[in-house]
Amino acid sequence: MMPAQLTHSGDLNQPPLTPPFQGGELATVHAQITCETCILIIYKKTQPMKNLQKKTCSCEPDVMSADEAKDWLENNGISYEVCDTPIPVLDNAVNCGLPQDIGDEMIEGYFCVPKSMAGNKLIVDCQACGDSMIDADIDDGDTLRVELGAIPRDGDIVVASLDNDYTTKVFFTDSSGQHWLCPRNSRYDCILLTDRMRVRIIGVVRNILKQAPRQSYRECKAIVDATLNHHGQQASVLERARDAVAKSGHLFWAGAAWAVVYCVLRDGFDYEESMSEFERSAGRMKLPAGFDYPCTPGKVQRTISYHSYMRQHVDKWAKAGASDRELRLVEFLTSEMKLLPK
Repeated sequence: MMPAQLTHSGDLNQPPLTPPFQGGELATVHAQITCETCILIIYKKTQPMKNLQKKTCSCEPDVMSADEAKDWLENNGISYEVCDTPIPVLDNAVNCGLPQDIGDEMIEGYFCVPKSMAGNKLIVDCQACGDSMIDADIDDGDTLRVELGAIPRDGDIVVASLDNDYTTKVFFTDSSGQHWLCPRNSRYDCILLTDRMRVRIIGVVRNILKQAPRQSYRECKAIVDATLNHHGQQASVLERARDAVAKSGHLFWAGAAWAVVYCVLRDGFDYEESMSEFERSAGRMKLPAGFDYPCTPGKVQRTISYHSYMRQHVDKWAKAGASDRELRLVEFLTSEMKLLPK
């Protein structure tokens, strides 16, 4: 069976499409942070949103305007480019399942990127539908950025027209020269392109854009409630620790004893904060006036780094070489905190 003759759509010499922008509508800034490949994009919508009920509070987030974003980028030495090159967005979906007729292509709107990203290539955005490409990380609803007229290489994801039906698959040529369109889902079979088919490679998918999911109010509230509950538990542990420490001043020999306090909380009372956070919390504790050894920044971390047994559970300290004064403090703190109400 003869392989199909492939043609490529698009004319790279065509002038770029120009959207019907009016003055002041475009307020999109693109900046590339040169030390990494991360990209910062700031959008400002100019069209008012109708019937939008906003909940207000005393702590509304401060969002930078486009001009403020430019100033921020310049002040921080970050180079940026204005997104002034429009990419048309099609209102049709490209099937990622069985080929289907999507009808006439209509331009729904435009998405702007810097000219350096678009270059002289013809680029369009279209939406994927179906599940045949899920193992290539293309999900239903993703936006595909397609370079029209690009010549595909083996392994490229392409948008193809098969007898006037459109589909998205992986392009592949086998050892006998036959061309295939391959899905990335084992539920679907590969499509062998034959001379009986009218085949056209519309373009090559260059980028897959995903929508950031918006979390529901209930999900956000559950996360915040869990955080507040956790903070409450940790605060309760610290309050009991403060009362126990206030009674154990006679067993403190130096500021290093706070490392013992931290380890007792860590191993016996599910304290989960970092050592630096514990040092800050312990430094704010209101202790008796005669207490001579306050917790200073870095003391707990240095002490634990010098004594390897402190990185073990306190139950193993006796065999690991802990001193008698450390073991006495462990025993006193543990017994006092268990007696104190939670």
